[in-house]
Amino acid sequence: MKNKIGTSPSKNKSPLAFFFESGLGGFEFIESQKNRIMPDSVKIVIILIGILVFIRFKVALSVTLLCSAAALGLLFNLSLSKIALSFFNGALDPETLLLTASLLLILFFSAVMKETGNMTRSIAALREIFRDARATVAIIPAIIGILPIMGGAMLSAPLVLEASDELRLSPEKRTFNNYWFRHIWEYTLPTYPSIIMIATIVGIPVAQVSLINLPLTIAAIAVGFFFGLKGVRSSLPSSGPLTFGTVAKNLGRFITNLLPFFIVLWLTLYFKVQLAYSLALAVIGTILYHRLSSTLIWRLLKISFSWEIVFLIWGIMIFKEILVVSGAMNSVAKEFTAIGMPPFILIIALPAILGVITGYSNAYVGLSFPILLPLFQAGAPNYGYVMMAYCSGFCAVLLSPMHACLVMTREYFKADISKLYRLLILPVAIVFVTGVAFLLISAWVK
Repeated sequence: MKNKIGTSPSKNKSPLAFFFESGLGGFEFIESQKNRIMPDSVKIVIILIGILVFIRFKVALSVTLLCSAAALGLLFNLSLSKIALSFFNGALDPETLLLTASLLLILFFSAVMKETGNMTRSIAALREIFRDARATVAIIPAIIGILPIMGGAMLSAPLVLEASDELRLSPEKRTFNNYWFRHIWEYTLPTYPSIIMIATIVGIPVAQVSLINLPLTIAAIAVGFFFGLKGVRSSLPSSGPLTFGTVAKNLGRFITNLLPFFIVLWLTLYFKVQLAYSLALAVIGTILYHRLSSTLIWRLLKISFSWEIVFLIWGIMIFKEILVVSGAMNSVAKEFTAIGMPPFILIIALPAILGVITGYSNAYVGLSFPILLPLFQAGAPNYGYVMMAYCSGFCAVLLSPMHACLVMTREYFKADISKLYRLLILPVAIVFVTGVAFLLISAWVK
């Protein structure tokens, strides 16, 4: 056997020595040997282990994804030119650019809503409608959770503390209610980056993702009220009679102050307008209505803009592009099928592992969904699998000690961590079982 430069390798030389002596020819020889002895599923496992190691050492997720994409291309024997082209196509694909614009606009939109006081006024109006402190304790973090405001759990925590004074809740119950109701919309609302990512990666409409995840939000609301407010009594505060006029007035204030957000939902879900365009219209309208100065707009842009978000999206889409170009998705799916591994084990285990390690929904969606894509797209989009993968990962995120909201609110309310987990585990388990039930129902209907 001869390599490309015409020399014959010695029988006594190791592959590593042969590589250094033979240059590119030796590299190709080693790669061909790897391809013969290493199943594609093992290559994916190697990539995942590398991702976990990077996460363990707190390497930025964007860097982790970009490095993983390059390593994936090499393991699947793509040429350097094909890897470079995949990086270029993944970063500049129109879907990638729209996704990046949507996420940056969401951050800016949240900053504008906070600056104008719309969010604060809407909550004040809501408290005048619901005189029962139990409802207010649940609704305040739920309202904050409508928009993916960074540190939103801490924004609602002081309001929950004030609203729950008369209820005499334990620190753990206060933490649970603030934390749980803050996240009930993250399964469905299209302003959350993870929902947009799912739609982009799987190739289905955002509205469809919201619809298939709706049972999870319903289950989360139900168990939140049951476990968070069970046995808690409340009396009406003496702030004047609750008349139809009072309710109508405050309901009007509530809707008016959140009107830009409702417009985004209306355009995106009903008229199927691309989210980036809906957000742009809502942001422009809000700025013009409040007559924000150019200086303030520039300050909010600087505060809300995140290069990490840009590189994170690039990393996700480039990683997906490499998976497609290399054929890794199809070959790995075939290998898993050949060894008889049930698909539902993969769609549950992989997002859950990444979710508990990162404590970040964007991370487990971005890292696991491209790998699970062949299972989602087997024949036709398997919506049950998509919903279950998201459910499994998000349940893990809710229990993750890496979840910033959990850590911050626990510290704010001075809750005991072991008691808090005892409150969380059963509600999370019920949401998970809801996902399993709807997965089985969807499979039965088919």
